[in-house]
Amino acid sequence: MAKRLMQIANAEGLQVNQIALEELAERVNGDMRMAINQLQYMSLSMSVIKYDDVRKRLISSGKDEDISPFTAVDKLFGFDGGKLKMDERINLSMSDPDLVPLLIQENYINYKPSSIGKDDNGVKRMSLIAHAAESISNGDIINVQIRRYRQWQLSQTGSLSSCIIPAALLHGQREILEQGERNFNRFGGWLGRNSTMGKNLRLLEDFHVHLLASRESNLGRETIRLDYLTLILKRLTDPLRVLPKDEAVENVVGFMNSYSISQEDLATIVEISKFQRHTDPLDGIPSVVKAALTRAYNEASKTRMVRSADLVPLPGMKKAPKKRVAAMLEPPGEGIGDENGTVLAESEEENTSDKEDLDDAADGEKLQSKLQSLKSKGIQVEMEIRDMGKSNTKKTPRGRGKGEPASAEKKPAGRGRAGSGSAVKAGAKRKR
Repeated sequence: MAKRLMQIANAEGLQVNQIALEELAERVNGDMRMAINQLQYMSLSMSVIKYDDVRKRLISSGKDEDISPFTAVDKLFGFDGGKLKMDERINLSMSDPDLVPLLIQENYINYKPSSIGKDDNGVKRMSLIAHAAESISNGDIINVQIRRYRQWQLSQTGSLSSCIIPAALLHGQREILEQGERNFNRFGGWLGRNSTMGKNLRLLEDFHVHLLASRESNLGRETIRLDYLTLILKRLTDPLRVLPKDEAVENVVGFMNSYSISQEDLATIVEISKFQRHTDPLDGIPSVVKAALTRAYNEASKTRMVRSADLVPLPGMKKAPKKRVAAMLEPPGEGIGDENGTVLAESEEENTSDKEDLDDAADGEKLQSKLQSLKSKGIQVEMEIRDMGKSNTKKTPRGRGKGEPASAEKKPAGRGRAGSGSAVKAGAKRKR
């Protein structure tokens, strides 16, 4: 390839070094078109091309490399981070505008600034960490404006506060803060915590709905979590530790039935109530008691009926109700039969009447469209509506002019009718 480029250069009147052409062929990965374009651009400003000229040209026109967020953070926080130009710092911080700020926020405290010099008591380092934390907080406020209100013109300002300023203050050597910690940048912990928070909110919402369905509580979700969840947990776990097995199981199952608490809700309460360096809420409860509690709850669930507050069809109903059904917990066999019978009958009547209304409306729309089409063709139509009632039969429209329709002419007159002319004449002869 270098020989062919030499032939092209000589034909164009360029003096190019053989080593420079070999370097050009290697840098463009054998792309002949790109190599010719580079030679053409350089020939506009020079007639003698050397090795250094080719190298500078390729560096300035090189493609942007894809770097990972970890590589960007390493370059920003490295010893040479203070020598980077502002454009380079912006490019590094904008390589991944979502992950790079999270990685910096997760790891900035581990870096020992190289600009503080001697710092025996660590006051200078703490001061720089405080300034970096304040800058990260400001960047988070700017990021809210960008994401929530679509103020994308603040992107560079956000990267300046979230990434560039903290890295400029704390770039240097990374060190561990805890024994056993690995000395490399950690992944952003906020993502995992945010996912856990979303899961806990969903579980808490399910538990809140069940409490409302029991009609024993009308508290809000926040109030339940902050004020009542600890008391409910004690009420569910303390009897299992203190009382005998049968009495404790009966007590806890009765409490769960009263507040419509399921086994999943119990697991949710235990999971949400766990904290670091605190004992597990289920510690001290024998496994035999836990198994007995599960069996007793499953046996009681066979006689339990929960009516959902959503628009779902209840047992025995053909269609879902049109209005929201109040959520309630009722045992079977206590006057539900009559209530359900009445409710089902009313619901079926409503559905039937609604269906008839819809059919009538559809027939009326079809008839109106037909009349309009006939009128557009110049056909005058007269309709005689005698008795609509509840029937959906259509009257046969008259044809052109004022004559009777063809069906009326062919239809014979029945007994006792005086609709036809022959019947009228026969009656007159008999009277004579």
